[in-house]
Formats: sequence, C-alpha cells, structure tokens
Amino acid sequence: MTAEKDPVIAAIDDARALLDTLLTGGWQQLHVASGDTEIFLARDGGGANPMRTVAPAPLVAAPAPQAGPETAVPVPHVATLEQALAVGTQVVAGQPVATLRVLDEQEDITAPVSGTIVRVDAVPGALLEYGSTLLSIAAAA
Repeated sequence: MTAEKDPVIAAIDDARALLDTLLTGGWQQLHVASGDTEIFLARDGGGANPMRTVAPAPLVAAPAPQAGPETAVPVPHVATLEQALAVGTQVVAGQPVATLRVLDEQEDITAPVSGTIVRVDAVPGALLEYGSTLLSIAAAA
C-alpha cells in the first residue's frame, strides 16, 4: 500500500522545482495564466510585466473620406480585451466588434451604429477600465 503525498506538500515541492528550474536555467521571464490565477516572474533584464503594462497609444487610421460623425464604444465594466475588429473594418449596427473577458466568461460588444472602425484604443490582453473608450466607429455617410 502506497501512502499518498499530502497535497500541500506536493504543491510546495512543485513550486520549489519550478523556482529551481528558473534559477538554474536561462529563463528571463515567465507569465502563466490558468483559470482565475495569473502570475508573472522576471529577472533583471526580463520583459515588462504584462499584467501592469499601460496600453499603447491608440491605433489610428487615416480618416475615411465622406465619413459621418464618430461614435465611441465605451467599456461596460472592468474587463480584459480578448479581441477587437481591425481599424478600417466596415460594420453594421448590432454586429459584434470586440470580445471582452470577465471572470473567465466572454462577452461580445456590439456596434451601436453602422460604419467604419476608425480607432481601437486597446490591444488584446489589456485590462480595460469601466467607461473608457474601447473603439470608435465613423458612421456611414
């Protein structure tokens, strides 16, 4: 009969093995996301923490000729951006234009107007704040 290892001791042993691998290997950074847990480890010279990075400046396309007024699509609550349609994409009202992740569930954000996406203010993986602008749509003229 084999005795089962205490799960707490097993988890500690696994963590020690992971840290030993990181310390003795050539790793510069480690980013792990699983379920509702996300960790980031980096040595000096490693990358920036993706969980704390500021979203880059908005991607802006040249304005389309004869476009109508722009409509901002706000973020309905704190969430992580999974994906958004690209600048220049033609959309119709009610069409999904972005997908957010909230507590491991995905939520589609739909276009409030028909037109062309002229600006996307976040990149996939970015943490979005309530009320901030997700993207802008120039109404069809």
